[in-house]
Parts: sequence; structure tokens; C-alpha cells
Amino acid sequence: MPRFDNEGFNPQRRINNDFRDRSVPEDENYYKNSSQDFDFTPKRNIEVRDNQELSAPRRSDRQSREDFTPAVSYDYDEEQRRLNERRAQRQRAAQSKKRKKKRNKKTAVLAAVILILLLPVLLAGNVLGKINYDKSTKNQYVASSELMSSGSVKNILLLGVDARADEESETSRADTMMLISVDTKHKCIKMTSFLRDSWVYIPAHEGEQRLNAASTYGGYSGVVDTIEYNFGVDIDGYVVADFQMFEVLVDSIGGVDVEVSEKEANEVTNHPGRYGDVVLEAGQQRLTGKQALAYCRIRKIDTDFMRTQRQRTVMTSILSAAKKGGIFTLYKMAASSAKYIETDLSKAQLMQIAAMALPCIKSEMPQEKVPFDGTWDYATIKGASVIKIDTDKNKEMLIDYIYNQDGKEKEQE
Repeated sequence: MPRFDNEGFNPQRRINNDFRDRSVPEDENYYKNSSQDFDFTPKRNIEVRDNQELSAPRRSDRQSREDFTPAVSYDYDEEQRRLNERRAQRQRAAQSKKRKKKRNKKTAVLAAVILILLLPVLLAGNVLGKINYDKSTKNQYVASSELMSSGSVKNILLLGVDARADEESETSRADTMMLISVDTKHKCIKMTSFLRDSWVYIPAHEGEQRLNAASTYGGYSGVVDTIEYNFGVDIDGYVVADFQMFEVLVDSIGGVDVEVSEKEANEVTNHPGRYGDVVLEAGQQRLTGKQALAYCRIRKIDTDFMRTQRQRTVMTSILSAAKKGGIFTLYKMAASSAKYIETDLSKAQLMQIAAMALPCIKSEMPQEKVPFDGTWDYATIKGASVIKIDTDKNKEMLIDYIYNQDGKEKEQE
């Protein structure tokens, strides 16, 4: 190698290690009498108990990745061995607690879902048992095949009755007639007010009369029969509420928010005999049940059209409160007012309608009235001022509104 030659490297000067003496001098062999065996040959790491070597664990006894805990490192220090063993026990307990907590969390979520789904069923017996049920009667004046119906729409006629304690409720005239349509196709709840002074044919009377007189001739089912006969929509049943129920319902949600005009406030406040000594103030007000009832009954200062508008305003405010409050608010409302309700719907039908309405209640609520705009005129018949309507045109428009429209156009108007 030229590089070493140039530097004066002499390979003969290297020490020959193969001939070096590695024996320990006698005077330096301190371990010659020791019994220790210093054998540094690598051995298998095994656990010894009572000088017996343990056999390898079976496959079924081996830990899974999830259950793995570090093995205890035994040494000759007994105190350290106990510390290591306690540490391993804590690790196993922590892993077990974590798995249990995960299972408990899944169980809690499942229980919450089941509670939400079953709550209406669990509470139904308590609420539905308080309602007054009437026998359902079939419309004798028009065939079911002639009425428009759909599996995605349920129509319930809400009747507000001006009944006094000493009056037969079914003979009293319907003060409010509002069709509530639960439309699952368009996911909304539609409200349609029927003007009480509309001049229509009443089948039970076999003649024409104001619409609100239908209950006088045929009871509550007579109102259903009359609307079906004139307007061609299938009504699944009626729900009747008197004034006391209305007050309780509004009070159960802490009142309703309504914009009261100066005229409306003066009408109610200045006629205590007519409205039950109720005082109203103009402006945005939160009305109690008694005040809201008086507000809905105003009719001297304007028309029946405005009166039904006020009724829909209060109904919208009630449903808005139900939206914000959720299922427990709905239950509170139902529980407080159930004993004042009368209906020809069965418990099963009420549960079905409630189930259909829940997904729709958070949507906006379109509103309409019958007669529709441009389909009526004021008239004097038999000495009475009434609303003469185009029945065929209103029938066509009502069917289209309930079954075909989503109501969004009406919301924007």
C-alpha cells in the first residue's frame, strides 16, 4: 500500500495478539474459591415457581390486544416486586373501567333514543284517558268516494264552541271552525278558517243557512257533514273545545304573544259585559288565556274575515310555543287541556295523527280561509247579512291548497 510506505509505516511493528498470554495471575484471581457460575450464554426468559419451569401458555389463554397489560417484572427485590404487581393491577383495573364506561355510554345513548321514541306512548294513557270520546258517525249525505283524501294528509276539524254551563253544547253554534291539515308530503301543518257567516247548504237542515248553524241541526258531526258536502274534502274527525279549555291551554304555556291594535284594545276594555271584564292594552302584548279568548272573539269593529285572522294568529302563537318547548311542553299542554276536549276520533287515531304531526311541527304553518279571495260577495238573505260564496270555486281551491300546495307562496305574501 503506497500510502503507508510514503509515511514510513512498518507492518512488522504490529503486535501479534494471537500469542499474547491472557491467563489471570495467581495472586490476582480473586474468584478462584467462589461457587458462582458466571455463564453468560443467552437463555430463554422464563418464570420459575418452586424450581419448576412453566409450560408455554395455550393459544386460548393468551391476551388479546385489547386486554393486554404489561407482565410483572419480577426481580430479587421483594418490595420492588410488590410495587410492580400493584402497578399491573391498577393498569388492569383502569382498562376494565374504560371498557365498562364505554359500554355504559352506549347503553345511555340507546336508553335516551328509546325514551324519546316511546315517550308519547308512555304518556298517552294518562292524557288520552282524560278526553271525552263521542261515537263516530258516517256521513249520510255524501259518499266517501266523492271526497278527496290522501294517505299523506290528515284533516281534523277544530270547533270552538260558545257554550255556557246551562246550555247543551251540541246545540250551541260553532264560534270557531278551523280545519287543521297535517301534511306529511310537504311536511307542514296547514290551517284553514271557515267563515261562520258563509251561506251554504246544510244537509241535516235540508236547506241553506249560515255555516255556524250546522251544529244546531246536526250536532258536531253535522258541521263535518256540511263542510264535506260543500267543499269535497275528507275530514277524519272533529275536536271540540269550549272557552274554558282555550283559557287553560294558553295559560299552560305561559300566555301567547300578540300585536294588539288600538281599536282591538278599546273594544275589549270598554265592553266588560261582552268580554268578561277583560282589559287589553295596545302594542305587542303577552296575553293570558282570558285575554287571548277575548281577543279571538272580537267582531264588532271589523269583519268576520278579520275575526278569523285573529283566531289564526293566536293558534299560530300557541303552535310556535309548542315548537320551542318541545315534547315536554306538548305533553304539558295536552295534559292540562285534555279533560276539556271532546272528539269523535279514537285513541288509536289520535296517536297516529300525533305521530304524523311531530315531524311537521317545526315547519312554518301556512294559513288560508274559506271563502277564498275573489270567490264571495256580501248579500242579504231572509233579512240577514251573510256571505254569498261560489261553492264550486271554493271547493276546487281548497282541495288544491290542502293536497297540492306546500304553502310557501302563502307564507311570503
